[in-house]
Amino acid sequence: MNKNSRHTIDSNVLFRQWLNGTREIVQDTIFHSRVHKKNNTNIVSQRTVFEQNAHSHYFSCRNKKDLFKDNPVSYVRHQSLLNILKNLQKGRYDPDIFLDLHGLTQYQAQQALGELITTCQKENFFCAHIMHGYGKHILKKQTPFWLSQHPDVIAFHEAPKFFGSDAAIIVIIEINSSRKKNINAINE
Repeated sequence: MNKNSRHTIDSNVLFRQWLNGTREIVQDTIFHSRVHKKNNTNIVSQRTVFEQNAHSHYFSCRNKKDLFKDNPVSYVRHQSLLNILKNLQKGRYDPDIFLDLHGLTQYQAQQALGELITTCQKENFFCAHIMHGYGKHILKKQTPFWLSQHPDVIAFHEAPKFFGSDAAIIVIIEINSSRKKNINAINE
């Protein structure tokens, strides 16, 4: 007989002696029911969704291929605001908020852009960074068209090299005029 087999038999006997008089544990599973509370956050979230949908309504798939023939991508709403565009080109604006569109469909990207504009206006952010990436160049081509159709977008330009170069866009968004009055009243 082998030394190891004797040791195995002794350990089995000891194990059975230690377990003598024990019983198997019954495993109980408790399921907690979900409690649905009605409160005012649902009304607030519905309003936010409505505002986001209202902003994303401006983004359509109309063909405007004549607008952006040259690279880098740039847009300004009025010619009187060319100084803002020049400052964007030189990278003088630091974005207050970042949006990453990687992995989104066109519809999801439009919803995210609407949410970005809503957030910027609520939080009084005037400069936003949108990272669309390269991929199949679908969002890279569509994002400038969508932004140029929105009335609250003042200007946008291809991001400087340290913000993603041609895989991103820096956008200047107009803050609502009622909020501008409140800000001016506070500053005075």
